[in-house]
Amino acid sequence: MSIEPLPSFSQITEILEEAELFTSASELHGILSGFICGGIELDSKSWLTHLNDVINEGMGLPPKAKNVAKAIHAQVVNQVTDDGLGFSLLLPDDDKPLDDRCDAMSQWSQGFLVGFGMVQQALDQSTEEIKELIKDIRDISQVSLDFEQEDEEFEIAYAEIVEYLRIGAMLCFNQFSRKPSTPTSKTIH
Repeated sequence: MSIEPLPSFSQITEILEEAELFTSASELHGILSGFICGGIELDSKSWLTHLNDVINEGMGLPPKAKNVAKAIHAQVVNQVTDDGLGFSLLLPDDDKPLDDRCDAMSQWSQGFLVGFGMVQQALDQSTEEIKELIKDIRDISQVSLDFEQEDEEFEIAYAEIVEYLRIGAMLCFNQFSRKPSTPTSKTIH
């Protein structure tokens, strides 16, 4: 299935600001990723109702914001169902200041936890690995960093945390959303 490329991070930010929604591009992506990785039916439209509740007090989204949310949702579904190899967080480009990228990473994590928590009610029945992962994402969501200078060591740490979040989201998807493949019957007559 061919998915249209998303608008740029800054274009998505502008659309959300024009709609007077108090959410960032990263947080929106995190919320939708949380829904999808938390087990919401992939072919259901219920995610839109949940999203309206979270970012617009239950009211419908303005058309441009709704279209960008649908595009992000479709992209995330496409990425996670394609063995997750192409799944990535929606964050500012690497040429943006590290402070901004860390803030966006924190916002993505907050959004992921909100979306995940709205649809996944059986976390207590999941593996210890998943429980620990959700705790780690909660800790990452509370990160507030202020860098005096750009440093390669901080860049590496940032990249490692983003990768951890990416892999963590995929683990959640595999645990709560991926449907086991049914083996084809090989009846011999």
